[in-house]
Amino acid sequence: MRGVSSSLIGLICAGILAAQTEVTGDQCRGGWLTAIQSESISLKFNDKVTIMPIAHGAEIWRRGADLDSIHQLVIGDQIYLKCTRAGDGGPVMATVVAAVEPDDGVRLVPQHITEVSACLGRLIAITDNTLSVKNDKNGCVIHTNAQTTFWRGETYHDARAFKLGDEVSAGVTVSYPGRVLTAKHVEANVAKVEGTVVLAQSDRIVVKDFGSRERVTVLRDAGMRIEQGAGWPGKGAEVMVTGLDLGHNTIRASRIWVEK
Repeated sequence: MRGVSSSLIGLICAGILAAQTEVTGDQCRGGWLTAIQSESISLKFNDKVTIMPIAHGAEIWRRGADLDSIHQLVIGDQIYLKCTRAGDGGPVMATVVAAVEPDDGVRLVPQHITEVSACLGRLIAITDNTLSVKNDKNGCVIHTNAQTTFWRGETYHDARAFKLGDEVSAGVTVSYPGRVLTAKHVEANVAKVEGTVVLAQSDRIVVKDFGSRERVTVLRDAGMRIEQGAGWPGKGAEVMVTGLDLGHNTIRASRIWVEK
């Protein structure tokens, strides 16, 4: 029997792939793992339990490790899914199943799954490659490296501008073992105000915040970017400003949006 040509194999594979349609939204919703069956898992979300069939050869991942079987998952795990449907009327099946720690998220890139989280609170210690943070929970340690950037009114490439007591926040990737939190970017003392300008001068504006109704002084900064609008706003303009919190309801602006 003759071998199948490479071009024909390509057409066959293309047809198989075309028959698989990725499914998102309510038909591929994750949740808390409540039961494991032979070829499916039960997930609870908003008091509703659904049963999700698992595709043959699906990628099963749990907290940094690839698993051989869904039976290695643990009841109570927080589960995220990537799903496909075979053809127009075929069943929805999970092709990627990822279990992360409670309240974490995940980047569901097949074969390159990454657990993500956030670390924020008051800065209590600084070393060459870590920032220790205290918050209402157990606190956290942010690991940094040569690629990490740091913002405190402007961008730095090390933590030299940070001070103990700063309020810091970072999106982090989670690696195992040990649940190591690593950040690409860390911010300190970020403030935001959105409201109406009630006083305008060349070097500052006073904004009445829509939410709190408090008046916030916004200082103009040489490195500030006007993201929207023709220029520095005048009285009566509606603005959104982000920048460095200087305390006493004062912000040094880094970015500003002016309503047209």
